[in-house]
This record gives sequence, C-alpha cells and structure tokens, in this order.
Amino acid sequence: MWLRRGQGNVGCGMSSQEASKQPSTGEQFRLLVAAVKDYAIFLLDPEGRVVSWNAGAERIKGYRAQEILGESFTRFYPPQDVAAGYPAAALGQAGEHGRFVGYGWRVRKDGSRFFAHVTITALRDDDGTLWGFAKVTQDITEQRRQQDELAASAARFRTAVEHLLDPLVLLSAVRDADGQVVDFRYEYVNPAHVEQAPISGEGVVGRQLLEVHPEAASSGLFEAYRKVVETGEPIFWDAFGYEGTVTNRPVRRVLDIRVAKLDDGVLVTWRNMTERLRTQQQLIEARAQAEVSQRLQASLLPAVSVDDAAVELLTRYQAGGQRALLGADFYDALQLADGTIAVLVGDVAGHGPDEAGVAVALRVAWRTMTLTGHGPAELLAGLDQVLLRERRTEELFTTVACVWVSPDRLQTTVALAGHPPPLLIEAGQVRVLDVPHGPALGIDSGDDESWPASTLTLERPWLLLGYTDGLIEGRHRPGTTDRFGIERLVDAVTELAGQHPQPTTARHGAGRERRPTVRRRGNRLPRRPPRGTISSRCRWRRSRCWDTVGFVLRGPSASPDGGRKRATGVNPEPPSPGAHHGLDPRGRHPSCQRHRPIGRLLPRPGRL
Repeated sequence: MWLRRGQGNVGCGMSSQEASKQPSTGEQFRLLVAAVKDYAIFLLDPEGRVVSWNAGAERIKGYRAQEILGESFTRFYPPQDVAAGYPAAALGQAGEHGRFVGYGWRVRKDGSRFFAHVTITALRDDDGTLWGFAKVTQDITEQRRQQDELAASAARFRTAVEHLLDPLVLLSAVRDADGQVVDFRYEYVNPAHVEQAPISGEGVVGRQLLEVHPEAASSGLFEAYRKVVETGEPIFWDAFGYEGTVTNRPVRRVLDIRVAKLDDGVLVTWRNMTERLRTQQQLIEARAQAEVSQRLQASLLPAVSVDDAAVELLTRYQAGGQRALLGADFYDALQLADGTIAVLVGDVAGHGPDEAGVAVALRVAWRTMTLTGHGPAELLAGLDQVLLRERRTEELFTTVACVWVSPDRLQTTVALAGHPPPLLIEAGQVRVLDVPHGPALGIDSGDDESWPASTLTLERPWLLLGYTDGLIEGRHRPGTTDRFGIERLVDAVTELAGQHPQPTTARHGAGRERRPTVRRRGNRLPRRPPRGTISSRCRWRRSRCWDTVGFVLRGPSASPDGGRKRATGVNPEPPSPGAHHGLDPRGRHPSCQRHRPIGRLLPRPGRL
C-alpha cells in the first residue's frame, strides 16, 4: 500500500530462505510509519477520505483508526476553513503541483485546536494515474507560542530602544582577508542618536565608522571598540572628551560611553554630559556664592546685646520678596564701659555682594570709632569717608541712624544721615522723633557739621524703635502701589501701644538679674507673622516688601526714684555720646556678649 503500483518486494544479497523469514520492504516501511508518534502520517484516497492511520496521528488528532478510517479529512479543519474551501484547495494544489505545504489551525476529536505544519504529497502509479495522497502533519503549537513570545519580546525591545532618551548604535565588525577588524559598519541607530549625533543618524546606516568619524582612530574610540570585540569585556568610559569637525565646524563634547559586545560587533550607548557638567559647575559656583553671601549677611547681622537687666534690646531682619538677592541692611549695638548704649541701623542702596561688603566695612568702622570715643558728627564723617573708599560706583549711597542712650537711661542722642527717624513710645504715646537730618553718606558730603545730633529727654517707661526704609516702603496691600508709609507705621504702633499702655518691668521682673528668655529662630521671620504684629500689619509676606532690619530698645520701667537705682555709681549726667570705650565691667568686649534676637517689638501681650 505504501509503494507505487507495479513495484515488487526484492531482498538483495540474501537467500530465498532468509528473505522469506524477513518482512517485506513494504511491511518494514508500514511498521516504521506506524511507530512514529511525533508526526501524523496517513493516506487519503483521491476524494480525501482517510485510508490509513498511525500512532502519531492518533496521538495528535485524538482519533482511533476504527473511528476515522473512511471519513473525510475535512473533519480536521475548523468549520470556517471548510466553508472557505481550504481542504479542497490543498488537495487540488497537491494534485496539480505534486505537493502542498502549509500552516494553519486544526481541530482534534475533543474540539481543541492546535497549530499544524502540513505536507500533502500526491501519489501516482507508473502511468501517472492519481490513486491517493500522503499527508504528514506536525503539531507545532509550542514552537509557534515560543516564536510569538520571541517576536513580542523583540518588538518590546525595539520599542524600548527606539524610545530611549540616550542614543544607541549597533556596529558590526568589518574584517580583512586575515580576519582582523579594520572598521565597523553602522547596522542600526535609534531615534535619539538621529537627534543628538553631530552627523544625522538617518544617513549613517550602512556606512563605516571611520568614514563617518575619522577622528575615532586618533581619539581611541576605534581601538576601544575593537578590544571589546576581541575580548568580550565591556567598556565604561566616563567624561570622554570628544573633538571632531562637522561641516567644517569644530565640535567639542563631553560624553559618557558604554560599549558591550553583541555577536560580531558592538552595542554602543552614549550620553552628552556637556550641559550637565556645565550646570554642575554653575551650581558649585552658585553654592560658593551663596556661602559667601551667607557669611556677608551674618557679618551684617551680628549677635548683639546689652549688659543691663533693666534694658531690653531686640533686633529683627526681614527678607523681602527678592529673597535670592543679598540684602545690604545692617545693624549693630554696643554698651560702653560707662554704661552708655550705642545702636546703629543702616541701609546701603542696592543688593548684592558689593553692597553687602560696603555695609560690613561701615559696621566695622562704626564699632571702631564708637569704641574710640568719636562724637556723632565726627563718626558720621568718618563713615562717609569709608563709603567713598569702599564703593565701586559713585551712585552708591547709604543711610544710617545712630542712637546713644545715657547710662541713667533718661536721655538719648540721635544723629541721622538720610535715614528715617526712629519712633519713641512714652506712656502709650507714639511719635516720630523730630530731629535734624543730615545727608545720606556718599551724597553731598562735607565737614562734620553736615550731620547734626540732637539730645532728647526720655520719660520712663520708654521704647525706641529703629528701622530701615524697607519697613515703610513696602506695599500697603496686595495689588496696589500705595506704600505702607511712616504714618501707617505710627498708627499701627499707636494701636498696639493703646491696647497695653503700661508695659512695666522686664519679663522676669526688674529686681532679678536673669535675662529674659527668648525663643531663638535666627534672624528670619516665621512663615506667617503672628496677628497683632507690625509684620502682619505691613503684610510683608503678601505685599513683597523690601528687605528691612530693625531694633527695639526698651528702657527701664517707672520707679519711685525715677529708675536711678540701676545707675548707682554712675555719673547721672549723661556724657557726650561715644566719649567712653573699652571693656565692660566684667572684662568682656561688647561684641562677645550674648545675643538675644528680636521676638516681638512690644512685650506680651502687645506685639509689634
């Protein structure tokens, strides 16, 4: 049945007796086919009915021989394929061309499907008459699944590669007759390489590396790639300095390069680090500048205090809306050996390191001249000379206010150089000190008489408020150009002072030596100024006010003897400001004393 008709069974090289004992060739072939289990091998008559069946067919299709013999082979096809005429077309092609090979889904006896590789061969006798077909079916469902997974994995890989932000290049080795790598050919470049490469990646596929980038030979890139192909060891090249020429234009870049072997070639990924390194350098420089600015700011806002339990000195720095700019507002305070308290507040026009440097120089000069006994006019004239020598432009000027309080705390001397006058609060009444003004430092400077000083009598309890112009020049409310102004400042302080008209002793009592405890928060305001404070009334946070510094000097409370118990052993007549200098009674330099930053401008519960 498996041989062409007319062929006999011949045993070569053996006797007739031996041949009679051996199965015929046809029988041997039938046994071989019947034993195959990995393939369904069976015969069809010319009409497509099954006329033989093997073990492989039973395993793959699920039918036993007695169940399928004589049945049409269309039973193995899905109904839609039968309706489309695929089985008849396969037999027709095999009968016409001698063979049909195809792939498709087939149906088992239990209705399950499998993917098959099918070969149908036409069987003819010697005179060419078609007497049937031999059909071989292989179940390749698992192979198809693996191929689908491999194709899906390849698609995912390609999608990932094409969406990489970093450029990626596949290079295959170009070898000479001796098998030596003499160049590399571009096989693939991803879109990132097309966008970022000095030469458009669209035109490099198929070209050779040294043709596109001849500088690769001198820079060491070519040798590095060849070493990866020969050894299989990857290369990680950080901060590679690339220099080349593109369209007669020099190109310089800093690249991070990763090279790995892939088949007979290399996979190269690279990243342009030029801008990142430049940004890092700028960040380092900015941090260094910020550190310098912080140190300058710390020099402008020193730790100050007075060694008198009956007097409280509070200071505050408030940054404006332009917080990135280094402010040039400054303050300082000293208590001289005779008990006189000297306070300075000033504002250098502008922002930045140059202005801050001038402010530091002025503060140091003020401290030096105050300790060496210079009077107000002489002191301001000296500060003016310091400004003229330190400033880099003639347009730079500075306003300052200098205040001295006598040892008995009953008199104050004020000298102004273009600066807003301090406020004085006495017995709940708030007023602006009406004292003569001198010109700002650096503007129309002249002799010592250009800056007059005024001495005023203080009535206990009293409080002095000094500030820079940022406090009154901030906007009154958001969305307007109306400034807060000194009149509104007076109204705000008057309202607060009216709520608590009789601030008495220091927080821990006038008779105690312990200094008030103030919670320290540095020289910066909290995120939201508390209600009832000058900070909230000025709307500093919301109105983008300017930088400002301020001080509050609160004198002793009223007492039957006029508060002179604290001045025992001190000359009750106020000396001329700045007439004394040196160490304090405890042998300490005033600048080394304990600092108490401002918490509020009025004692609780009223706050400024």
